[in-house]
Amino acid sequence: MVTTKATIGVPTMAALAIALGGPVLLAFIGDRTLSANASVTTQLLFQSVMWAFFAVVLYVVVYVERLPLSSIGLRPPGWLTIVSGLLLWFVAIYLMSPVTNWLINTLGLPVFEKGLSKLRGLPVWYKVFIAVTGGIVEETLYRGYAVERLASLTGRNWLGGLIAAVIFGLAHIPSWALGPALAADLVFGLIMTIFYLWRRDLLANIIAHVTGLAVGLLMLP
Repeated sequence: MVTTKATIGVPTMAALAIALGGPVLLAFIGDRTLSANASVTTQLLFQSVMWAFFAVVLYVVVYVERLPLSSIGLRPPGWLTIVSGLLLWFVAIYLMSPVTNWLINTLGLPVFEKGLSKLRGLPVWYKVFIAVTGGIVEETLYRGYAVERLASLTGRNWLGGLIAAVIFGLAHIPSWALGPALAADLVFGLIMTIFYLWRRDLLANIIAHVTGLAVGLLMLP
């Protein structure tokens, strides 16, 4: 599906830097300042910054680049959006689990305890909020905006998608450590990016991402 392309100027480059680097910087700061028993109020502050990144990028698309939201894959949903989003979640989990386990075992990578230690004991409502924030904000930044603008910048969809997926994986290193970031988040990012490049349906990506995070977080012991 062809979308309207942005002219790559200073505002677009700034928004692209926020989309790609903002979550990385925030995760790095959070890893240095938030302990495993940090208050929910403090953690909410960090989540609100993610929503600020989201708002800035949408503002640039609509009011600076003067492009429709369809330029980042946001369009009115139909039944196919919901069905494909849920199928994407199922396929992503089905493909990611064996690949993740194989990479961790083969390369001797550390497991997920660093990230899980900060999530156990959180109230259910906050876990749902994390899932909604992660799904909506990360898909908008790393799939909808970054993939499209990097594709315009490089002239190749696959290269734009690859760059965005790799940075998405690296962005999770501060919170989860190198092993999980490479074995899980990078694989997940590649699957989600491939689907986005195929369908250009950001809401389907969001449905899959929110569902996956919500199920995973709510199943934590």
